[in-house]
Amino acid sequence: MKNILIIRRDNIGDLVCTTPLIEGVKKAYPDANVYLLINSISQDVIKNNPHIHRTYIYKKAKHRAKNQTALGVYLERAAIFIKLRTIHFDAAILANPTPCNYSLRMARLAGVKNIIGADLGNKKIIHPYSEADFSGKHQVEKTFSYLKSITQENIPIPEVKVFPDSGELLLAKQKREELLPDCNYIYGVHVSSRSPKRRWSLEHYAEIINRMTAGNDHGVLIFWSPQGTLSPDDIGDQARAEQLIELCANERVALYPTASVRELIGGFAQCNTILCSDGGQMHLASALQKNLVVFFGDTDKEAWHPWSGQYRIMQTLSGECMDVAVDDVWAALQAIR
Repeated sequence: MKNILIIRRDNIGDLVCTTPLIEGVKKAYPDANVYLLINSISQDVIKNNPHIHRTYIYKKAKHRAKNQTALGVYLERAAIFIKLRTIHFDAAILANPTPCNYSLRMARLAGVKNIIGADLGNKKIIHPYSEADFSGKHQVEKTFSYLKSITQENIPIPEVKVFPDSGELLLAKQKREELLPDCNYIYGVHVSSRSPKRRWSLEHYAEIINRMTAGNDHGVLIFWSPQGTLSPDDIGDQARAEQLIELCANERVALYPTASVRELIGGFAQCNTILCSDGGQMHLASALQKNLVVFFGDTDKEAWHPWSGQYRIMQTLSGECMDVAVDDVWAALQAIR
C-alpha cells in the first residue's frame, strides 16, 4: 500500500486512543504515506507525530469562529475533499469502533473505494467489522483491531503518545520554574470535567492539595479547561480554579493557565503525578506516561481507563465522584508514587 487514510472525527481523548493504530499502520507499511482526516478540536493531539505524512483538518459548523458563516465552513470542507481525491488512497480506515455513517460519507467523498470500518449493514464498507471482530474491551484495543484488515503481521499495540517539541517543553519548564521555583516534585491538579458526575468539590481539592504540599519541596500546578475549549461559547473553569487557589492560600500552589491543548501538554510534562477527571485531559497525561489518579463517575473503566502510565481509578457505586473520600484519593496518590 502506498497511501492510507485514517478518519477520526471525534474529540481529544478519542484521537489519543487512535495514536497506537496510526503507529501500527506505519509499522506495517513503513514506506506508505499515512494521512489523517480529523476535526479542528483535536488537531493539537497529533502535532509532531512522526508517523503521519499529512493531516487534513476540517471544522464542524458548531465550532466555527464567531465571524465565520456555516457556508464558509462547508466551502472549506469541500476544498479539502477536492485535494483528498487527487491522492488516490489504497484504503481508508474509519477509526471509530462504532458505526458512523458520516465517516463513511467522508471516505467516499475522498474517493476511497477500499473502506474499513464498523459494520453499517451496507456494502459500501468493503471490510465491515461486527462486534465480534474487535479485540479487547478498551477503546485502544478495539481501534487497533482495524490493523488486521490490512496486514497479517502480528504487531503489538504501542503506547498512546503525544509529541511535545523542545520549544514547547522549554517554555513550559521556564513557566513552571517561575511559578514554583523551589519545588522538585510537582503534582498537577486538573479541575475540569464536562460531566457533573466526574467533578469533585473545591473543598476536597483544597484538602488534598494541602496534603500534597506537606513535603517541603512539593508543589502543585492547578490546570483547568479555558473558555472556548469545546466551543466558542464555552465559558471554561477559570473562576473555579481561582476559587480553589484562594482556598489553598499556599505559595507552593500556582495556577497554570493554558490557551491550547499544546500548552496543556507542556504543562503536564512538568508534573510527576496528575489528579484529574476522566476525559481528554486524562488521555493526554496518559500519552505522556504520567502517574494518574482519575475520577471516573459512571464511565466504563474497562473501555476508557488510561492506556499508558501507572494509574488508579476513583469510582463509587453511586457513579458520583462527589462521594469519593479525600482519604481514598490520598491513598491512591501515595500508591503510585
